[in-house]
Amino acid sequence: MLTLDQLRARIPLTDAAMRMGMKMSSDNGVLQTLSRPQSEAPEVIINVEHQVWRNAHNQGGGNIIDLAMWYFDIDYPAANKKLHELYFLHFLPTIDDADDEQQDLQKLAYIASKSSENQEGCRVYLKNERGIPDHVISAGITNKTLGWTNYTSPKLKQGEQHWGGEAVSFLTYQPNTKMLAAVDYRYYVPELNGGMKTKSLGQKNGVFWMLDPRALRTAKTVYVVEGPLDALSIEAAFWNDKTTCAIALRGTQVQVNWQLFIGKTVICCYDHDEPKPDKRNPNGAFRCYSAEAEWRIHEGCLAAGVPCFFVDRSKWEYGQDANDVWKNIKSKSPFRELEPWLIPGLAGKDNDDSISAKPRVWLPHHDYQQYWKYRVKADFTSSIKISTDNEGDEKIENIDVAGFRVAGLSRVEIASASATMSGEEDNSPRIQFVAIYQTTRHGEKLQRRVMDDEQLHNLDHWRKSGPIYNPRAFSRMLNIFERTIGIGSVEAANFVGLCYLGGKPRVNEGKDCFFTEPAQQCPYHNFAFPRGMRGHASQVVAAYQETFKDNAAARALVWILGAQLKLFLGFWPHLIVQAGKASGKSTLIKRLERTTGMKMFSGQSMGTEYRLMTSVSGTSHPIGWEELSARKSEIIARAVSLLQESYNYTETSRGSAQTPFLISAPVLLAGEDVPVESLTGKTVRTDLSNRKGPMLDESLLKFPMYEWIEWLAKLGKKPVLDSYKIALAKCQHFNRAREDDRGAERMVNNYAALMTAWRLVCSFAGIEEETDAFERDLIAEMNSHISDTNNDREPWIWIVEIIMDEIAAGRYVYPYVFECEPMAPSEPRYLCVRVKHMMSHLSTSVALREKYNNMPVKTARVLKHQIEQAGVMNNDGVVRSINGTRLGHMQRLDVKKMEQYGISVTAPENLRPPKEQLL
Repeated sequence: MLTLDQLRARIPLTDAAMRMGMKMSSDNGVLQTLSRPQSEAPEVIINVEHQVWRNAHNQGGGNIIDLAMWYFDIDYPAANKKLHELYFLHFLPTIDDADDEQQDLQKLAYIASKSSENQEGCRVYLKNERGIPDHVISAGITNKTLGWTNYTSPKLKQGEQHWGGEAVSFLTYQPNTKMLAAVDYRYYVPELNGGMKTKSLGQKNGVFWMLDPRALRTAKTVYVVEGPLDALSIEAAFWNDKTTCAIALRGTQVQVNWQLFIGKTVICCYDHDEPKPDKRNPNGAFRCYSAEAEWRIHEGCLAAGVPCFFVDRSKWEYGQDANDVWKNIKSKSPFRELEPWLIPGLAGKDNDDSISAKPRVWLPHHDYQQYWKYRVKADFTSSIKISTDNEGDEKIENIDVAGFRVAGLSRVEIASASATMSGEEDNSPRIQFVAIYQTTRHGEKLQRRVMDDEQLHNLDHWRKSGPIYNPRAFSRMLNIFERTIGIGSVEAANFVGLCYLGGKPRVNEGKDCFFTEPAQQCPYHNFAFPRGMRGHASQVVAAYQETFKDNAAARALVWILGAQLKLFLGFWPHLIVQAGKASGKSTLIKRLERTTGMKMFSGQSMGTEYRLMTSVSGTSHPIGWEELSARKSEIIARAVSLLQESYNYTETSRGSAQTPFLISAPVLLAGEDVPVESLTGKTVRTDLSNRKGPMLDESLLKFPMYEWIEWLAKLGKKPVLDSYKIALAKCQHFNRAREDDRGAERMVNNYAALMTAWRLVCSFAGIEEETDAFERDLIAEMNSHISDTNNDREPWIWIVEIIMDEIAAGRYVYPYVFECEPMAPSEPRYLCVRVKHMMSHLSTSVALREKYNNMPVKTARVLKHQIEQAGVMNNDGVVRSINGTRLGHMQRLDVKKMEQYGISVTAPENLRPPKEQLL
């Protein structure tokens, strides 16, 4: 969206007035007088030198937006948008990306700097009151995560809340960055601060405090605690273990991105709080809020594929936290004792104190009698058997159950294809189950297996995960796990890219999908979009604009980026990349793969229809097919059929299990000759021939795809459609095709979609609004594409061309006759033939059977209608005598009109003069 100054510099005021609909009344070079079309009296006087206007009656005036407001009688925002539409300029409302909870960064940085001025002030409190060793405190001071403050508010009195006083400050940074996110205070004397022990400034959700933020990179075990004092205690306990660190979530309601912990083991060690009455329902069951916080952490870790365990605090006293235990024992042994239970957070002891609180899962008595017997390690499951020996002593025996650990079993509701692509209410979701397990061979990374209902208790299916030593005990364990189906149950969409979930657009990656046959249902089933800084986007775009002239490479990049707009536009064209030998096509495609993560499929992977279908299923992120023209004709025909379907989206299923496939991926078609004439109206193209420039830098960064798609999700559908409307108007204005050319109309829609993607990329990347060069080259390519394919877009042309070739070769067996004008007896002017005979010849000829099967037109009625619409039919229902046989109901086709469509006509030398139609 251009500013007022940019609009004034770019648009002459007089031109804007005339484009609005006003007409010139007089012009003396300095002052111009204009009026409305329906009025003869002058209404507006424009000063050309200063580019301002005033009403002829001195009742108004101003700048260009003021003129639009006056003329259309609209407010400022509407006038601004109207001017952008009149000149086909990109109009996009400003998106506020700031988090509501984020404090002013400058203020936060100032507070942090003050906290760092006297960091030694925190040593007295942490060492004497909290038992934190000197070397741990020194590490926090060095890493600038610990500080001290004595700020007091001049507006409040001592003893009032928020008065302040001496406090330890804990500085929190954004994960994996040095950007300050929050500052927390722990006051020495809470009574001076009105009883407030703590205070938090800055971002709350999504960030966590660490003694050394860099320790997360090498850590294998991460303890998750409630507050920074607990994290300091864990760090003190495991100081000599460099593979263990601690993070503080700074509360019980905070959640973070648990994908940051993939490849690590998370151990929860929240406070051992006493169960309390429900705040919202005092008469209901007692609840333990710290335990429920751990349950949420466990669910988040399961969803991210991160192993999660709980510290066994059954021997701790109520009210104790990690810092209290550390002060009393000064040992790490209490933190190494983990719960051995099958379901984390659900103890298998009848005398456990936590039984008085609301349990995580309710187990009936017959399940609980078996549940307590099971014990788990990180990647192993066993059970215990209690027996009595000959002397009457109790004997406990461990029995192996499975060589892996079932970490969770959840229900997943898969959205239907219609709900995924349209955002409508889902009337046909699919229910499946996902088993999350941990094995020795995969280490600290949970594995996932999606199952249908009948597979849930199929042990042969489970044996794909690992060995089962005791099938009977394992089956009983699965029966117990069925009670936990609701833990971690999610709604999901089996689609990689921008999609709808719950009616709202969101970014979906491979990890967010639950495919039963991942490798077949989506080529990106394990794909994560490249991430990066949003500011790097402009560098990537500029590099691709430079590497090939006329924005040839930039068009390919924008096509890949814009494919995610398919969710909002309802379609996305395929891309044809044309290039001669040694034009740099293969090099460019490899760089596009590296920049965006797009996959290219070789010819060997396109051997069957099933392989073609699996390559375009379950995603809107583009894929590529190399050298389609080198494949067999039947493969090309099947590929074109799939491309027709994936222009929008189509749902299908295969196999005895009716595995669903969503055909939707846009396809990049690369080669010197791409045989997709029947698909012309659903493609855009870029030609690399003779446009090669400097090579792309090997150190070029990846495009921040995830941030780009996330930005589109926040943007929403309406602004995208508004932008598309303006781009379409510009493409239609400069379209060189005839107004009645319906095939060209669809091509204009395709290039308008590409222009919309470019404009949105400019807004995302912060590229200057001066985008005329790219759009000029895009429109030139559009008109060239329309001109080159003028004779390839209509099915009737393909059929008539085939029949003309058959006539020239003498293979057309049905009667026909060429006629000439009396003034030109040697030139064919008309062809009398039956359209029905043309279709019959095409369908019954063995040599033409494959072509007929691939034709979108199969009936003579439709063919005749298309020929009439094209203006080729001169007369219908004529009667001719051919070889002594009288034939009626023939159609007379204009040979000159056919030649205008590029159809070559071969006629015999002895032509008949035209005859009047016989009744």
